[in-house]
Amino acid sequence: MSMPGYRVQVYYGGQRAKATEIRTEILRKFPQAAAYIIYQQPNFKLRLGDFKTRIEAMKLLDEVRHEYPQAFVVKDDVKLPE
Repeated sequence: MSMPGYRVQVYYGGQRAKATEIRTEILRKFPQAAAYIIYQQPNFKLRLGDFKTRIEAMKLLDEVRHEYPQAFVVKDDVKLPE
């Protein structure tokens, strides 16, 4: 099940290997963050988190922005908390 919410996008590009590499780095530094690689032809997007509100997503954005300055918050369908 999913619901409308927010995620932090940290990568957008045509290289699956680069998206996977960044995902591995992020999970090492932020193990609590859910990380999703989404393919929308012809690009891969790496998005983090499952947030109900933009404010919650902004907290994670503040944490990752110093290493990933291109990161930004996007609307997305997110997984419901269990």
